Parts: sequence; C-alpha cells; structure tokens
Amino acid sequence: MKKIFAAGLSQESNSYNPLKSTYDDFYIYRGQELRQTPGLAALIDSGFDVVQSIWARAVPGGTLQFADFMRFVDEMLKPLEHDAASFEGVYLILHGALDVEHIGSGEMFIAARVREIVGPNVPIAAALDMHANVTFTLADTCNIIYGYRTAPHIDVAETHVRTANLLARAINERVLPQTQIFPVGLTMPGENMMTSSGIGHDIIEFLPQIEVNGVWCASYFVGMAWVDSYRNGANVVISGVGKMQAGAVKAQRLVQFANDNKDDFKYQGLALEPEDAIAYAVRHAGLGLVIISDSADNVTAGAAGDNAFLLNLFLQAGVENTLFAAIIDPILVEKAQKYNIGDVFDVQIGGVIDKNSHKADLCKSIIKKITHLDDLVSCVLSYRGIDVLVFNKRRPVFTKEVLQAHGLILSDYEILVVKQGYLSPELSEAAAFSAMALTPGNCDQKLERLETSHRPTERM
Repeated sequence: MKKIFAAGLSQESNSYNPLKSTYDDFYIYRGQELRQTPGLAALIDSGFDVVQSIWARAVPGGTLQFADFMRFVDEMLKPLEHDAASFEGVYLILHGALDVEHIGSGEMFIAARVREIVGPNVPIAAALDMHANVTFTLADTCNIIYGYRTAPHIDVAETHVRTANLLARAINERVLPQTQIFPVGLTMPGENMMTSSGIGHDIIEFLPQIEVNGVWCASYFVGMAWVDSYRNGANVVISGVGKMQAGAVKAQRLVQFANDNKDDFKYQGLALEPEDAIAYAVRHAGLGLVIISDSADNVTAGAAGDNAFLLNLFLQAGVENTLFAAIIDPILVEKAQKYNIGDVFDVQIGGVIDKNSHKADLCKSIIKKITHLDDLVSCVLSYRGIDVLVFNKRRPVFTKEVLQAHGLILSDYEILVVKQGYLSPELSEAAAFSAMALTPGNCDQKLERLETSHRPTERM
C-alpha cells in the first residue's frame, strides 16, 4: 500500500496587529479527528496508507512568534523525518499568508523543509486559501498548489479533496507535476474580490479554461494585503505536467484581463464612510435587520478587534437598539466578573491590544450577562440603548447561533455591528440591509493609509 504523509498549519496573518499569535491560539487536529477531514478521508478512501501528523489551525491573527512556529514545525515533521524514504507523496493543508517572526512566509519554510527531507522525486501537494501570498519559492517547491475559488469561502472541503485527488493522480501515474506562478501585479483587500458577482466571478469562471493540455489545476490568489511584505499580492498559479504552454498562455491572458479591468475590483456590496454607514443604519432601522461591518477591525482578517472607534460614533449619533458583537477586551471582562448581573459600573472599553485603537467611556453601564464557554468568557454591557458583547479572547461572530451561545437573540435588535469585512454567508442571509464601514485600523480598506516597511506591487 502506497504511503502518503499528511500535515498542516493554517493561519492568516495580519502583521499590522501588534498582538503576536502563539501556539496556544491554535486548535490541533490529531488522530481520528484529522483522518476524518475531507482531504485525508479522500486519500484513505482511495486506498492509500495515510500517515498523518497534526493539522494546527487558528483564526486569523498577528504574526506568529518564531519559537511557537518552530515548535509546530518540529511536531509536524517528526513522523516524516522518522521514515522519509517510505513515503510516495506529501499532502499539506496550509493557508498561504502565515507570517512568521524573523522568517516571513511560514508556508515557504515548511515546504522547503519537507522538500529537504523527502528529496526531489516525491510529489508535494498543498491546499491553500484564496488569500494566499504565493511565493516563487513555494511554487518551485510544491508540485501541486490549489486554492479556494469562493469568497466568502464555501468550498474549503472541495478544495482539500481536489488537492488530495491530484496528489493521488501524480502518485498513481508516476509523474512529477510542476507549478508555475504568474504575478498579477495588484495588491488589494480581499473584499475587492468576492466571487458571487462582478470581476471576481468572471475570473473564477475563466479558471477551468486554463486547465488544458497538461494543466491539472489553475488557481487565482488574491493575496493578503495586510501582511507587510514584498511578497503580498495577486497571482495566477497553475500545476500540471509537461510544458503547459497552452495553459500558460491562458494564464497570462487572465493576468492581462485582471490588469485591464483593475478598476472593477470593488466591494460588491455597499461601502460607506463611517458617518454615512451610521446614517444608513438609522435610515433603515425598523425595516428589517441592518448589519454594519467595522471593516478595519475585522477579526476574520487578523485585526486586533479592540477598536471602539465605530462605537464612539454610534454613541455620538445617539443610535439605539443596536448590538456591537464583539469588542475584544480581556481587562474589562475580568473586571465585570467581580460584579453581579444588573450592577451599574463605569468602564472604559477598547484599546487594550493595539495602542492605536480607540477607547470608549461607558459611564454607568449595566452588566446584562456573563457567559463562560471553556476558555472564552464574555460579558454584555448595556449603555444608552446599545448593547456591547465583549470577549476576553479574539473570536469572530459569524452566526446568530454564536450570539445565542452568549445569551443574545438577534431579533431583539434593529442594528448589528460586527468586526468583519464582507459578511459571513449566514449573516449576509440574515441581513435585510447591510453596509461596510470604511473605518481606520489593522485591516484598513484604504491601503494607502497603512504605514508599510515594504511596498510590493501596485496597491489598490
């Protein structure tokens, strides 16, 4: 039975978030739980002997600390180093925008280390996020690279399975595919390329046309704009056998199409200045649920999540019947646990992770709820008609079920403010009206406002 080594490390980094990610931020799949994930299950069902290590994944966050990254690498690759000669393929579950302290691209380091161990004749396949910053080194090292084709990402399982099947094909056909990268030369927020409509839809629809004459798979990677690196930006990536000339020509055609239509890379929803977003919310309140996304403090893209900038504007405007979900403030949550439900106390919220985040003074706020969910503790404060869900750890709010777990019912509110860019599919479906507020912060949609040490390709 042919043996395949499987492992993974997945996190999207935001290097503008000053809070470094650590080992403890990751959830680790091991044993049977890992074997049941879609890619590994596909390989096992195909008759391969899959020797799995670990797959560590975390919500987007700041740059991963060097020591913690190396701890992951050592743990991941130990089974491979123990018996490298017996493996006929390597399956990697990665992200593509993992930024590591002192190193840069974590994926590039992992792939290079794997290649060093297994040698030049063992195929390596990597499944990546659409927001990967694919480097030439990663492309040279991995025989197969395949990325998500949807944003929001609803094809994760499909991507993992296809990547696994392509690796199986390479092993069974005894060929070594190669990967080619075609830089687009554009750096943009992920919100500028959603795939349900607009230019994002057109690009994804074109990819199957590239998969001809030896090209096994083609991917379009938007890149992760909030990694301060020369390597960020969009790329077309193809993997296959032979010279792939026809596919390469079509890939270049897609690159040209993206550049010729670069002005069409826009958020497909409504994007407004913060004050205009508040006015929009007030205008539609009572007509159905209004959701406003605080785009620059987007926890799902690695921001700190502790910015009360938009909360202050809502308070100044006197908006009521609104829920903010959630602001990250471990100091406030710890303080709240010393009080009882219904107690009134003065509190300052925000600005505990990023010194550039705004604080808000909530004098005589009321404690409505305190919830313990394992290591995640939350409190709900009520102040002048606004409820604020506060977490002690960085976590996103994707669904109404998440709110229910913290004692909140979405239908009780006219307006919901979340720390996202484009909305999760569940919240998008729940919203009667929605808008993205162009706030300042770690995930600023206006890239020119970010202080960068490295300026890559054209920034949009």
